[in-house]
Amino acid sequence: MKKLQCLLFLLMTGLAVMASAQQGPFNAANAAGDRFFPALGRVLTDDQRQSLRQIVQAQRDQMRPLEQQLRAARQNMLSQITGGQFDENLVRQYAEQSAKAEAELTVMFAKDLSQMQPPLSAAQVKQLKNFQPARSQDFPDAPGPAPESHMKLPPPLPRDTNDLPMVQ
Repeated sequence: MKKLQCLLFLLMTGLAVMASAQQGPFNAANAAGDRFFPALGRVLTDDQRQSLRQIVQAQRDQMRPLEQQLRAARQNMLSQITGGQFDENLVRQYAEQSAKAEAELTVMFAKDLSQMQPPLSAAQVKQLKNFQPARSQDFPDAPGPAPESHMKLPPPLPRDTNDLPMVQ
């Protein structure tokens, strides 16, 4: 069960990366911050956002090959999974390639964030640490809580032994 959950997570992540890759050219401001810290866009000031954008843009040439490696590994893994003959070793190899590229991108962004001017304030750090995305942000297609009913429904009809409503 854990393997299946992990596989589905990787598949969903891969699809999200492929979808974001198809949206157009690399957007350093959004791709970097939202990818690693979903609340970063809400927390940064305009000066910090501009500083981070410049730092990330300067490393764009180093990030692009890693993004391509990440996409290729996930596409290969998806092709292997859906190809009909499952090869666990091959999927593991693609997952490791994907994880290495993701780790490199994460380290690069963390370094960029640490060089941002002005640095994050204590209040901003607290906001980032305490951020908890809503369920709908984690899974946009997942149904949220049921809306409150504004109508009063009549009481249920009595049921017979076959669990069918009895009409009088």
